[in-house]
Amino acid sequence: MNALWTPTRRRFLSGSLALGAGALAGGTLLSACGSGDDGTSGDNATIDFWQWYSPQEGGSYSVAAQSTWFADLADEWNARGGAQVRLTYIPIAEYIEGTQLQSAFSAGEGPDMFVISPGDFLRYYNGDVLYDLTDALGDGAGDFYASAMSSRTVDGRVYGIPMESEPLTMFYSVAAFEEAGLSEGDIPATWDQLLTVAERLTTGNRFGVLFETSPNVYQNFTWYPFLWQGGGDVVDDSGLASAFDSPAAAAALQFWQDAIAAGVAPRTMQGGGGGDLVANLASGYAAMAQMVTAGGSFLEAGAPDFEYGMFPLPVPEAVADPVTDMGGWAFCVNKNSANAEAAAEFCAWALSGDESVDRMVSWAFDAKKSLPVRKSVMQKAADDGLFEQDSLMAYAAFEVVGLDPAALDSDDTPYGRGEPRFTPEVVKAVTDAIQAAQLDGVDPAEAAGQAHEQIDAALAGYDGAPLGS
Repeated sequence: MNALWTPTRRRFLSGSLALGAGALAGGTLLSACGSGDDGTSGDNATIDFWQWYSPQEGGSYSVAAQSTWFADLADEWNARGGAQVRLTYIPIAEYIEGTQLQSAFSAGEGPDMFVISPGDFLRYYNGDVLYDLTDALGDGAGDFYASAMSSRTVDGRVYGIPMESEPLTMFYSVAAFEEAGLSEGDIPATWDQLLTVAERLTTGNRFGVLFETSPNVYQNFTWYPFLWQGGGDVVDDSGLASAFDSPAAAAALQFWQDAIAAGVAPRTMQGGGGGDLVANLASGYAAMAQMVTAGGSFLEAGAPDFEYGMFPLPVPEAVADPVTDMGGWAFCVNKNSANAEAAAEFCAWALSGDESVDRMVSWAFDAKKSLPVRKSVMQKAADDGLFEQDSLMAYAAFEVVGLDPAALDSDDTPYGRGEPRFTPEVVKAVTDAIQAAQLDGVDPAEAAGQAHEQIDAALAGYDGAPLGS
């Protein structure tokens, strides 16, 4: 584990890369879909579970502990008898950036069970392929933090069971800071301070800071907190009309544009994109970069000798609220599967209820370094002293999200807002605005206004679940 600096003057230990939150979205789901299994059901059924964790086959985001956790999960369930779970591994690049899952559903061959982020929820909910998990979850729904459950719920019914929460934070290279003569007292707390520090960290072969420049849902995910910090939003409280034409949106777009214009942030990413901390941070390409706190697990796997630090996302000015975006994946079931009921039972067994508490503590602390989304799991970790043993997780829970260690059963996540759900058309409007301001030099207010019109046009006559978080 490597020393980490934070604004609280604690020193942490860790190291690695991650992808945490959303996933790229393009196109729309064209049809509802049938089961992708062999047609058998009941005790002889096979539940085909698509995800990007196991069986591990290598790649930028492969972590052996995560692959093992999923394999053990399936083995434990299968040993009970009855419908058997079969893990189908889809490479991360294809799962979140490609169209394999979408294409399978459009062809009527969607899997029985799959994982999605909030960024893709409406594609599948509005496409009428998500099974209602409310009855399978039962009383367990109340154990989940509202910020994790809200984007998977429609009219009080649950259509995805979240397995984790991945809050965004800033990672930085300890060596780069030391080389530039910077100390923990120089860790930026505001946007202006970040750009000033980034300038000091920029050299002929290294950028001071990195913001995602690839047009995808992950880019949007990493930009939303800067919009929220200024009091802005993509849609209004109804979730059915645009709120994008605002000073807050223009300011957040201006911030990212300024980083590029000043030459302290790159126009292109390395490796697997901005979330690839090994390729972009550990390699020395950039000195600071955004990523979810689970990025520590990937750095440990991909660059175990790299020494890094973490600090909360900077805010527009010192008095602004330190809001962050909390991503994470959820188990979902194909409503048209012949094995939907058994798959729903598996989801509830795996992720909720008393017997899964230790399992979910292990996922959060041992396998992924992502925060628990259940109050009972968070409390169990605290009772076992795990936050005292794991400074990265303590930082994520108490500094980034702002949880009260003495009130972990509270539904409040003070600094953490759940990743919002939007339709592909709204996602594209936001992406277009970011791209126009960040890379094309378009006036940020003009870019925000154009996106506002696109969003309102996309929502005119919209007949689906409310947008937002």
